[in-house]
Amino acid sequence: MKKPFISLFIAILSGISFAYFSEAYISIKIVLLMILFSLGMMVLHEKASVVMTLLTVAVLGAHLYGQGIGVDPLFEQINDFMDVKGKVIKEATFRKGYMEYEIEILSMVNGERNQVPSREKAQLRIYGAGGESVFSIDSILSIENAKITRLFVQRSKAERNDYHLYLKSKGMEYIVEATPKNISMNKDAKGDFLGIKSMSYGMKIYVEDFLDSTLDFENSDVLKSILFGNQGYLARERLDVFARTGTAHIIAVSGLHIGLIILITEQFLKLIKVGRNKRVVLTVGFLVVYGFMVYFPVSILRAGFMYILYVAAYFLERRYDSLNALFFIGFILLIYRPMTLFSVSFQLSFVATLSILLWHPLLNRVLRKKTGFLGELLSVTLAAQIGTLPLMAYHFQQISLISLATNIMILPLLAPMLSIALVSIVLGLFSFELGSLCNEITNQLLNYMNWISLKCAIIPYGSVQIKDTKLFHILIYYTVLAMIYYSYKNPQREASKVYEL
Repeated sequence: MKKPFISLFIAILSGISFAYFSEAYISIKIVLLMILFSLGMMVLHEKASVVMTLLTVAVLGAHLYGQGIGVDPLFEQINDFMDVKGKVIKEATFRKGYMEYEIEILSMVNGERNQVPSREKAQLRIYGAGGESVFSIDSILSIENAKITRLFVQRSKAERNDYHLYLKSKGMEYIVEATPKNISMNKDAKGDFLGIKSMSYGMKIYVEDFLDSTLDFENSDVLKSILFGNQGYLARERLDVFARTGTAHIIAVSGLHIGLIILITEQFLKLIKVGRNKRVVLTVGFLVVYGFMVYFPVSILRAGFMYILYVAAYFLERRYDSLNALFFIGFILLIYRPMTLFSVSFQLSFVATLSILLWHPLLNRVLRKKTGFLGELLSVTLAAQIGTLPLMAYHFQQISLISLATNIMILPLLAPMLSIALVSIVLGLFSFELGSLCNEITNQLLNYMNWISLKCAIIPYGSVQIKDTKLFHILIYYTVLAMIYYSYKNPQREASKVYEL
């Protein structure tokens, strides 16, 4: 197979989907039996062994999904209310009526005072007065009489909890609920290996404080959302504006952010005369630090690993195949955590990238002749929207009809704005006044972006509400799209580029 990971990805996806819809769960014995058959086929019949291998991967996917939603034997020792000791691994997010953290549970004590060891992730919710108290990353918390909700996706489709499925896709196993009076902070844990996580968190705090001090209040929140992909900085009304104008991807950490970071970092290092080999290594290092800042969402893992594979191909002097790299990373992510398939972030990031890889060359060939230098931007934006259209309708019940025009007016300024903002942040380390003066340019660019998005958001019929989108409709859409693509594609594939990240 020329692109083996396309077939392997489709196989693992099929297995997970089969288990999800059929509620059929495969035991490890069947998986081992299939592996033995596959090994036997490799000796007896080469072509049949390929089919058998793909069937084995599909069965493995069904088994891993069943394991992911199954009840761990540890659950038998867990009561509804327990004393919990945990470490904060993600900073607070303000929700209506409570503060939300992500923690790593270190241990739990049940009603019989038996200590239950655990290293699972959980969502911590702190309710009531005093819940505004903020705990830092790596703080060790002792929580008395916490309410424990086990994230168990029921085997019956009628009883499934989609929110629990979403949390499971993020690697969480529990929801822990408590009040401030039942929580005490022991001490900060020891630093992580090489101190990368602590350094990243410290840099994030500095950036937030600097932006709050040098930008208008609303502009600061928008830029923090763009940099860190955290929509918690923005009011619901502002989020609705981004949704109606089709620019929400700007404030969701995605491949766009990785591409811009790579572009800005490479250009800066090139400007100060850093060699090509050192540039790519330093860029990878900066991506790791940035990943810790935003807690490695699946979209960052996808885009980041694609760049790392590109760097590996560069040093090994091998041809980099973007399409095969995308499916390889998708395959690994689903093997590691099958619930990732149900993450909206994964679906949008993967499909948008795939659509750009396939449709951009075709669209760019036509649009560049008619629109000149805008053809590149138009073709990338349109390709991403073609791929994600049914997913947007399914998950958000809304499609923006003005997103193409809005993105054309905003996206060209995104890279210059982020470049100036990053220069300002660095200058602020040496001179706050100089950094603040430089950031005034960022402030004006953000004013323009806010003005464009607000004006476009009030255009009549700029967005359409679409309800009751079914999976069957999505399947038909992608089937028709595939038929159109194979009818018009050029057999000569264009060389891969970094923007495809």
